[in-house]
Amino acid sequence: MKQTKKGVRKRLSVRYKFFTKSLLTNCLLLLIPIMMVGPYSIFQSSKANTTSIEKSTYQTLHQLEKTMDLLYSNIDNANIFFSSNPRVTIQMKKAFNEKALSLDSLKNIENLSLYFQNLIFTDPYIENIYVYFDNGNNRIYLPQKGAIQTISSPEEQLFVDTYQASGNRDFWMEISHKKAIRSKGTIDSLIIYQRLYTRFAKKPVGMIAFEYNLNRMEQYFQTLLQYTSQTVYFMDPEGNILYTNQKSPDSAKELKSVYHKLAAREEQHLFDMEFEGVSQKAAYLSSKRTNGLTYITFTPSSEIYKTTRNLSGTYMLLMFSGIFLSFMLAFYKTNKEYRYLNSIIDIFSDPSASQQHFEKMPAKAGNPFEYIMLNIIRLFLEQKYLKVQASERDYKLQILKMQALQHQINPHFLHNTLNTIYWESIRLTSSENSCSTMVSSLSSVMRYSLSDPQENVMIREELNYLKTYLTIMKTRYQDQFEIISRIDETSNLYPIKKMILQPIVENAIYHGIKEKKGKGMIYVGVKRLKRSILFYILDNGIGIPSDQLKDLQEKLSKNSGISSSHIGLTNTNLRLTLAYGNQCGLRLKSINGRYTLVYFRIPLIQTSIGQNNS
Repeated sequence: MKQTKKGVRKRLSVRYKFFTKSLLTNCLLLLIPIMMVGPYSIFQSSKANTTSIEKSTYQTLHQLEKTMDLLYSNIDNANIFFSSNPRVTIQMKKAFNEKALSLDSLKNIENLSLYFQNLIFTDPYIENIYVYFDNGNNRIYLPQKGAIQTISSPEEQLFVDTYQASGNRDFWMEISHKKAIRSKGTIDSLIIYQRLYTRFAKKPVGMIAFEYNLNRMEQYFQTLLQYTSQTVYFMDPEGNILYTNQKSPDSAKELKSVYHKLAAREEQHLFDMEFEGVSQKAAYLSSKRTNGLTYITFTPSSEIYKTTRNLSGTYMLLMFSGIFLSFMLAFYKTNKEYRYLNSIIDIFSDPSASQQHFEKMPAKAGNPFEYIMLNIIRLFLEQKYLKVQASERDYKLQILKMQALQHQINPHFLHNTLNTIYWESIRLTSSENSCSTMVSSLSSVMRYSLSDPQENVMIREELNYLKTYLTIMKTRYQDQFEIISRIDETSNLYPIKKMILQPIVENAIYHGIKEKKGKGMIYVGVKRLKRSILFYILDNGIGIPSDQLKDLQEKLSKNSGISSSHIGLTNTNLRLTLAYGNQCGLRLKSINGRYTLVYFRIPLIQTSIGQNNS
């Protein structure tokens, strides 16, 4: 049985509710464990990462300070060595001021060089040591060479110039860059200066400078960092950046802009800060020495919580996978349950199909839907006889209604009277004439129309009848219209109800062509489509006004009463809908003053059944 659009929408609504309920149930079962474990794991991972970076940062800061303290200790020991050994200071001053170095001075310098050379060989970071005492001979002491010599290079002269321009500073540091001798590139050096004093003198007598290889130190600093993108900064007491592993030229400027925020935070505590356009974890440590440095580290939060982000991504993937799996399970469960529900609806809609459903059912019900179906099917089987009787009564009522319509369309003429008129017309003219031809055609029309109205005939027979009818009409309306047939020959052998086309053509003549000025055209077409056969009658008559057309279309769609002027269309439309269904009723299109088109379709399935019945 054909379903209405409303019924289809209702079924889809029920199916949607089934699916939604099943989906929510599955989501709760699958996602609750994920939702409980996932956020907890992410929270613990974030907490562990924070603890790890705090511990790592504290260790890094203290290790940096310890390393720098070792550098400080070298120059502190050298300063103490000179200040606590007046004899050594006197010997050095003597050697610097002699016009020519004596044998004793050379011997004293050689002994002193052993002390410094031991430092150079045991400390991997010391590049050079420079000792300078005020003198007029432009001399400098190089322990690594074990000699006091005249200043011979710009680099040596730079140390002396720096000392002389140091002002009141007793201790300071600076970074130096020089070209490597044996390889391309530069050697970065950290130079620590210390003024030398005699035991009781307030005026300095010279200076000592330790030059450390910053490239080797940087390699060690990198091993202290936990993350590759972690950055460190060494700041002197004046706020100048002494060292950083960040190569950006703007890093010093940006660090100075946020330094006041750092200083406002508690030392050795990790805190969030926006630096270089990136969210960072920052911490700092200030040395307790008078001339000590401040050590600062920045670690991008994205690096710290990378594991947490990966875990979050996995959690989201599991969530979406759970939702997708819930969707698939709900879809499968809904389809399974809906098949039972659909079968129940089909049984109510078409009781005759209950036997078919009964054959597919198991002997025992495995779920509530099967139990319901078994009982419904048994109920319908018990009442099948009553349903068949009711259907037969409805069928007979339909036959009677169609017979009454058929008799309304075709008044009964006596064949004997027509035959008498036919032979009388021949006798009067002694040959065939237009009157006898017209009477003969009318007789054929009456024989065709007075037979069983429920009889199915071939489309070819219906068209032959229409041709006979049009012979009569062309005699009546000479030169007023022409008939053009467009018949698909492959459709001729399909059946159709009798007297379907004649009322439509008659309507075209009386309401379209008859009132037209000049000669009219009527097109009769039959075309076989994929699943149906299309019939159409098109005339170029006076057409139908738009308001009358709309009213006529509405009444045809509802099979309601139409005025007597269009009784032929009304009865034909009713016969089509009774025989083939509402979707096969007449369709009407027209433009006032130009044309009128009436068409309908007959399904091939119905025509095949009708063919077998006939």
